[in-house]
Amino acid sequence: MFVTLSCGRRAAIPAPSRQTPVILISIDTLRSDHLPAYGYKSVETPAIDALRADSILYRRAYSHTPLTFPSHVSILTGMLPADNGVRDNVGYRVSPSAQMVQEVLKKNGYVTGGAISAFVLRHETLLSRGFDFFDDAVQPVNGQIAIGRVQRTGGETLAAGKPWIDAHINKPFFFFLHLYDPHTPYTPPEPYFSRYTNHYDGEIAYSDSLVGELIADLKQKGVYDKALIILLSDHGEGLNEHGEEEHGFFLYREAIQVPLLVKLPNSARGGTSVDAPVQLVDVFPTIVERTASAMPPGNHPGQSLLAFLDKNAPSRQIYSETYYGRFHFGWSELHSLISGNDHYIRAPQPELYDLDKDPGEKHNAIEENRRAYVRLRAAIEPLIKEPEAPSNVDSETKAKLAALGYIGSTVQTAKGQALPDPKTKMGEFHDVRLAYTYFENNNPQEALNITQRLLKNNPELVDMWDLQAKILFKLNRRQDALETAKEGLRHSPMAITLLFNVADIALALNDLDTAQKHLEIAEKIEPGQAHETLARVWLLRGNQQKGEEEAKLALQTHQIPTKALMILGSIEMDRQHYEKALEYYRQAGAGEKRWTGKPVENLHANSGDALARLGRNDEAEREFRAELVDFPKNARAYSSLIVLLVTERRTDEATRLVFDAIKANPTPNMYEVISETLKAIGDDRGAMFWAYQGIQKFPQDAELRRLPQRLERVTPLLREHMRTN
Repeated sequence: MFVTLSCGRRAAIPAPSRQTPVILISIDTLRSDHLPAYGYKSVETPAIDALRADSILYRRAYSHTPLTFPSHVSILTGMLPADNGVRDNVGYRVSPSAQMVQEVLKKNGYVTGGAISAFVLRHETLLSRGFDFFDDAVQPVNGQIAIGRVQRTGGETLAAGKPWIDAHINKPFFFFLHLYDPHTPYTPPEPYFSRYTNHYDGEIAYSDSLVGELIADLKQKGVYDKALIILLSDHGEGLNEHGEEEHGFFLYREAIQVPLLVKLPNSARGGTSVDAPVQLVDVFPTIVERTASAMPPGNHPGQSLLAFLDKNAPSRQIYSETYYGRFHFGWSELHSLISGNDHYIRAPQPELYDLDKDPGEKHNAIEENRRAYVRLRAAIEPLIKEPEAPSNVDSETKAKLAALGYIGSTVQTAKGQALPDPKTKMGEFHDVRLAYTYFENNNPQEALNITQRLLKNNPELVDMWDLQAKILFKLNRRQDALETAKEGLRHSPMAITLLFNVADIALALNDLDTAQKHLEIAEKIEPGQAHETLARVWLLRGNQQKGEEEAKLALQTHQIPTKALMILGSIEMDRQHYEKALEYYRQAGAGEKRWTGKPVENLHANSGDALARLGRNDEAEREFRAELVDFPKNARAYSSLIVLLVTERRTDEATRLVFDAIKANPTPNMYEVISETLKAIGDDRGAMFWAYQGIQKFPQDAELRRLPQRLERVTPLLREHMRTN
């Protein structure tokens, strides 16, 4: 029997209605077996428990891929990855031919809104298509973090979305809320961090509090009772059950079985549980049916989830896939098929599990159940479709890549080529994780040793080229970093992080041509960040007008335009329009509080410079000191404050600040900045002293070794700063 009644509520299912509010809540990376609603005892989730009492719970719901972006595209399109074309988190966009549920509902008179928490779901992926409101104010990729970890807290996302919901409660609306907190790193806010020694569970408890906050708001506004609310996850988490800490490589139950709750209007059938296997592509036809919307053309293999309330509902085979190992490591892709209690995993070393007798999938039952193995092996073949190479750029951009020597693609393997089984490569993957850990914990040399060894054995580890470039840059080996990033692009020309790596490193080397060429390619993939960096290129070329144009384009295309505003502020500084520069800095600061709630490096320092030039020294000093509170290693803030103190004849304070700066950040760059600052204020002896101190501490650093010869020159910025003060 497929259906059990936990509380006996058999309220009639209301008829479909174009007036039904629809709320889709996706809690990323949430394993169903880590929720009390599914029998787990080690975490408290009162909000989800209360929602469960009003909902139909699907005990066996499965994702089609253990990756955030392709899984959400399957949810929103009702199509399998092979049919909607999105096979990985990077290098893909939603196809124009794949209509998403928000587009279908919009045609049916709904207003549509969404707020997401992860970079991989940003609007550039075209997941935002069809939304009237789509908030994706997540920080862009940067040199210190892997792309999959670029996120914001669920609290920030909910705060961005709730005002939109509140403004549209009198209209039929669809709202998509994406929470990313159970994804690594597991760092829940207090009190959840202290309350749970298992911080993954702490993230779940925190996510539950956000669900409770949203539902309380819906109840207060009179929306909850009449709404269709669907809570689910896109995939699970390995938690080392099969050697994988996170997700992406494997298709075991812990990676693809997800929670799924459906609350109907008036909580019809609340408390019901369904045992029949269902799949995430069933969500799309469920929403379409319940809102009396028209099903769009396309291959939609799902069925309304309500069909499985009938104990005579037909059984189905559920397909899942992952190309993560192939695209990023040169290992084999995996495919799986669930049929009843049988779970077949198609791999170089195939596996078969009995989910009823062996839910932990510890015993490969191929030898005992050859009949099921042969049957499922044949059944899965028609579902397997070779992916297009990850590429979301046009032929002109591909030609530009080829002209720069990047003529490959992320997929370096041919169809049918024998590739290693990921489960035989977990030692290598653990080394990859270790390299990231060393890098994030400020041990770049150990991280470099690991990446060099890994790339020597397997040059197809695209993510390691990216990491190695970041490590070398951190070690001040900038030319080596540039060549490493370029080598990575030869293996993966569409890798956006590598494109920006090359551009940023080239900028640091003053190789403006190289930076510009790579940014013009990146512009087709991430226009906001590309325009922002192109503005810096044009300013370094001395073309202020082009720099201003690019910065204003960044304002139009970047969800978080903080840096573009700061660039515009710097342009006004050069024009000696200090009040106008301060206004741009004020906008940047106010916006950043709204977008991420985090301080922006150099924002206070820039404001301090403007105030100092206006003769408002007390305010300038407060800004410089505020910068050092937020960023205690900021060399520029130390330099500016030292100059300010000297101009006010507070020499003793300035001298103490020099020692504070070196103590706070004893790096080659700090020694350079302090030496050049002292030279600029006329302390030639002090400048030479700190230059040689730096050389003694970092004898191999090429920039420091050239510093004594450079001290005869004072940087234009410092000279101008001295002149105007």
